[in-house]
Amino acid sequence: MKMKSFLGKGLTLVVLVVFLFSGWKIGTELYENYHNRTILGDAKAIYTKDVATTNINGEVRDELKALQKLNKDMVGWLTIADTEIDYPILQSTDNDYYLHHNYKNEKARAGSIFKDYRNTNEFLDKNTIIYGHNMKDGSMFADLRKYLDKDFFEAHPTFSYESGLANYEVEIFAVYETTTDFYYIETDFPETTDFDAYLHKVKQQSIYKSNVSVSGKDRIITLSTCDTEKDYEKGRMVIQGKLVAK
Repeated sequence: MKMKSFLGKGLTLVVLVVFLFSGWKIGTELYENYHNRTILGDAKAIYTKDVATTNINGEVRDELKALQKLNKDMVGWLTIADTEIDYPILQSTDNDYYLHHNYKNEKARAGSIFKDYRNTNEFLDKNTIIYGHNMKDGSMFADLRKYLDKDFFEAHPTFSYESGLANYEVEIFAVYETTTDFYYIETDFPETTDFDAYLHKVKQQSIYKSNVSVSGKDRIITLSTCDTEKDYEKGRMVIQGKLVAK
């Protein structure tokens, strides 16, 4: 009888510990999500307040200089209408740091929206790659999945990419789910024919046929996030578009 009582109390204690741990974990996650949205809102307030429509040849635009006071790694801004994607873009010397840190250099599950470290020359890079987490609360790049809906794609064929030196409208030509086995994050194209071949390959992946004309003479942007529905470990959701200077 004493043994049963002891086991019963032990089981109750285990359940209580699991309950408290789960509550702590959920609370921590909710706080992190709130904090992430708050600091991104702070950055947005600074950026939109100081926007200047004119570009300064060879110099970082004034509105980006304001952001760089928050973090020198701020290199642009990305906006997709009717989504939560309205975020600063950061860039480090690798593709790991901002995967796990926000722009305040705090460790963060949501990380940041960040540009591939291999993109070094804004006007020569043929494929600018931008990454972001697919967060369960709908933040960061979670809303890229909206493009799997054809009606959404047709209603939002473009988005805005603002870099340090120029503003672009991006005309989407490819939307697809894939895995890391398909190497869409290529940045090095020694010959024009290499880029032409790459474009042909990615357009074949697209779930939509686009009327956007894109060739080896153009520059493109690639948005990439995880896609656990495709494959828990290796799944990726990809949006690609042609850069058109405003």
